[in-house]
Amino acid sequence: MSHMFIINLVKKVISFIKGLFGNNENE
Repeated sequence: MSHMFIINLVKKVISFIKGLFGNNENE
């Protein structure tokens, strides 16, 4: 299968989690 699809999916998940848990760290 395509590795780019997996990497893109992982990046989206990490970015989503960072947005939830890293919200306090930004401020």
